[in-house]
Order: sequence, then C-alpha cells, then structure tokens
Amino acid sequence: MKKGDFVRVSYSGWLGENLIETTDEDLAKKEGIYSKGRRYGPTVVVVGEGMILPGIDKGLETMKLGEKKRFKLSPSDAYGERSFKLIQLVPMRDFRKQKITPMPGMILEIEGRPARIQSVTSGRVRVDFNHPLAGKELEYEVKVEGVAKNETEKIAFLIERNFRQNLKHRKDGKKLTITVPVELSMSQMYPVMQAVFKVEAKKFLGVDDVVFEKEGESKGEIKSEKRTTKGTTKRRGEGRKASKSSTKRNKQTTGK
Repeated sequence: MKKGDFVRVSYSGWLGENLIETTDEDLAKKEGIYSKGRRYGPTVVVVGEGMILPGIDKGLETMKLGEKKRFKLSPSDAYGERSFKLIQLVPMRDFRKQKITPMPGMILEIEGRPARIQSVTSGRVRVDFNHPLAGKELEYEVKVEGVAKNETEKIAFLIERNFRQNLKHRKDGKKLTITVPVELSMSQMYPVMQAVFKVEAKKFLGVDDVVFEKEGESKGEIKSEKRTTKGTTKRRGEGRKASKSSTKRNKQTTGK
C-alpha cells in the first residue's frame, strides 16, 4: 500500500491479554465486549490521512492486499502519552446547568470531548480529558480486505466509510449525486454524515458539488409523476364531458 490508497481493513486490538476493540462481531461477542449500537465489519481508510491509529496507518504502507500483520504500538503510535494539561477543574455550576450530577468514575462528553470524572468537591469537579488508553502499549492484528482500483471504486469506498452501506450514485464532472434511502435520511446522524462526506469528497475525489436525493425523488421520477397526473386529469375531464353529453341526450329523450 502507499499513501493516498483507499483500503478496506479489519482489525482487533489488545491491551495485554484483554481485547479492547475489534471489527469482528463474533469475536466481540465471544470476548464480552460486544456493543449493540456499533456497526461491525471492515472499515475504510485512506492510507496516510490519520483515519486510523498512527502505528497502524504507517504499518499499512508495508502491507499488500489480503495480507495480515501484527503491530506492537507504543503510546505515541496509539492514543498518545498521558498529559497533566488534559486534567482540568470544571465548576460544579457547569454540570448543574446541564442537569448532570457528576460522580467519580463517570464517563461523559464535555464540549465534544470524551472525559472521565476523577473527583468531586463542593464547588469543583476534577475532569480527565486523556483518552482511557493514553500512555498504554497496545497490540493490533490488521488485515487488508480490499483496495480501490479506480475512481468508481474510490467513490463507493468513501460512501461506505461515511454511511456504512452501499448507496447508488452517479458522477458528472465534478458533481456527485447520491441516492439515499428514506430511513437513512431520518437518522439523527445523517446531517453529520453528509457534512463529513462533502469535506472528504472534495479533498480525496476533487468533487466540488455533492447532491443528496431521497429514493423516489430523482428528477426523472418526479417528471414521470407529473405526466401521469396530467394524463389522469385529462381523462377525468373527458369523463365529465361524456357525462354531460349523456345527460343532455337523456333530457332530449324525455322531452320526446
């Protein structure tokens, strides 16, 4: 692999003998770390773009399609060293405003960052913004499951990366149109998925305009619906004319 390649990878990571994360659903269930809300299966990354842990990102450049390797990652190649600068005192009133009662050991998100409550006093809360695995040496097993060979495959890979499924799409110059299932468009995360995809499509594919249309709402289908409606209206009109003509004949017959 080389920098800029679009690849699909599967991986599992350990801290000592304990499995900490994996893309393998069966392994997650077996080891007791299965998360119902997580989507399992290989993930897509662009090599050298920081989409995966630094040590794995560098390791991918030494791998080939279908190859599996193990990497030992130092803290700097994983989740970084622990930093005392990331341990902060937060006023208790900030939690009360959010109707949160902080407790030691509690993990939550503050200003978009994951954090762990270390201690609580009457007026202040000590919060650790370090990643839980910061300062730890880890081991990962990685396999390259697929590599995009052309622009069409790169588009498909990037869609899979952001929306976790294959979506119909068409590209015209620097414009990309993606057809989205109605169910996906109603997801709370959909606006975020759209925003991230637009940024990545421009950076990695040179796409300036991304259009999302729901299934059944393409221009061709809308025009077709309009033509059908007009045709139906016309036929209804003809039916009323025929009815009037029939009524007129009936009156003439009665008069006779």
